[in-house]
Amino acid sequence: QKKVKALQVELYGEWTMEQAKKWREIGISQVVYHQSRDALLAGEVWGEKDLKLVQQLIDLGFQVSVTGGLSISTLALFQGMPIFHFIVGRGLTACADPTIQAQAFQNEIKRLWGE
Repeated sequence: QKKVKALQVELYGEWTMEQAKKWREIGISQVVYHQSRDALLAGEVWGEKDLKLVQQLIDLGFQVSVTGGLSISTLALFQGMPIFHFIVGRGLTACADPTIQAQAFQNEIKRLWGE
């Protein structure tokens, strides 16, 4: 039986950078920054506020994954940032051909970050 090696925190809703610092201090190394569906439905889009928080988490030493309303064009906002994973849900499942869409995401990631 394999042992759990890491704890990952999904940042959804209310949290503070002070909490994130404490999580990092106790050895949590991965976080998922989640743009909420409620925010997206309210017309919010990925922007400077989100990018600033993601960069602060990276600066604390976290491997940061991002999710929530991602599209192929959204990926360019994160160019130059060492994003650990892009987690895409509806961006694939809502497509007529999720396989083609997944490949398009992969191609854009390779274009922006290289092989």
